[in-house]
Amino acid sequence: MKNTKLLALVMLILAVIAAIWRFWNVVMLFFVAAIIAYLLGPMVKLLTFKGKIPRAVAVIVTVLIVLGLITWGLVLLIPYAVTQISGVVDDLARYASNFDRLLQEANALLASWHLPQPVLDWATDALSKSDVYLTNLFRGLLSGMMNATTSIFNVVIVLILTVYFMLDGAKLLRGGVERLPEHAQHAARRVLRESDRYFWKYLGTRVLISLGMALVSYIGFSIIGLKYAALFAALSFFMDFIPYFGSLIAGAVEGVFALITGGVSLTVKIVIFILVVQQIEGNVVAPKVQSNAVNIHPLWVMFSLLVCSKIWGPVGMLISTPVAVVVKAVFREIYNYVISPDRVPAAGPMGPLEQPKPKNPPAHLKSDEGVAPPEAAETREEKKSASPKTPKPPATKKK
Repeated sequence: MKNTKLLALVMLILAVIAAIWRFWNVVMLFFVAAIIAYLLGPMVKLLTFKGKIPRAVAVIVTVLIVLGLITWGLVLLIPYAVTQISGVVDDLARYASNFDRLLQEANALLASWHLPQPVLDWATDALSKSDVYLTNLFRGLLSGMMNATTSIFNVVIVLILTVYFMLDGAKLLRGGVERLPEHAQHAARRVLRESDRYFWKYLGTRVLISLGMALVSYIGFSIIGLKYAALFAALSFFMDFIPYFGSLIAGAVEGVFALITGGVSLTVKIVIFILVVQQIEGNVVAPKVQSNAVNIHPLWVMFSLLVCSKIWGPVGMLISTPVAVVVKAVFREIYNYVISPDRVPAAGPMGPLEQPKPKNPPAHLKSDEGVAPPEAAETREEKKSASPKTPKPPATKKK
């Protein structure tokens, strides 16, 4: 019986993977819309005021607020970011003529540190190609921002799907779970509950840490004298979401730009500042604020990072940790259900999938503190009638 269940489960997983592979573009539209609706869920819940405002009205207000923020970003932030990135590309092209001299100064500095020859050769080769890599990076960012609004059809489709998910996503999810066998329902609820809890815990702590690092980076870059401090602070904010490698990549980009535009002295200051900030963040701030927010092994995080970057590119690297949390919970339930059913934990409360309780429960569900059940009332009446009444003694008059 166990082998039959395992075979059926494997066939189902393969069929789902094949369908996703065949209709990947369509699946991605639904996936993006579902993620956006999930992220906007707390705002909708806040606007409903415990059911006093209809959910449809809250969804419409949320969509209007988000569209207003997007319009504000397109009008103000996007042109500013495009101007900043264009300035970086122009500066890289303008300082390219001095790059050979700067490269020689950097090689002399590395040689003065008495590094091994293989390490020195590798560093020299990397520095000689750094200007090309950096120019291609910022040109890619610029072209991506310019082409972000070209696919109007996909944007409209995602917007419509997001509204539907915000309106009926919870009902669809609850209906899908209730169609599963009873044991599978408990497993699905555990996966959803754990994924939701760890996702918001991770997102809140990660945004807080990355925002603080971006603010400190902006202040430090401005004081040191690095051009486009706001742009590089924003780069540090987004790259900090990538586990292990994000901060290193952002620091390398900032150091190479400082070398090309400001020379070795500016580069040394920027590198020292970045190393100090990253050490404080990784060893002091993150352990205290994050406090094991996702509760997964670093090897699993690394594997998820590589797989998600292969599937979704740079965006996949940003969401690799939440994906690792969800996949871990799913695989644990599959293991408990198929391989070790005796070790399945208790179902526990239904959490967000719990059905709403009636405001006025029937009489047989109420406790003795409220309206007593009919059986209890009849029993008390019988006892009352069965017990004989003892007459009270006559009162005596005081003389």
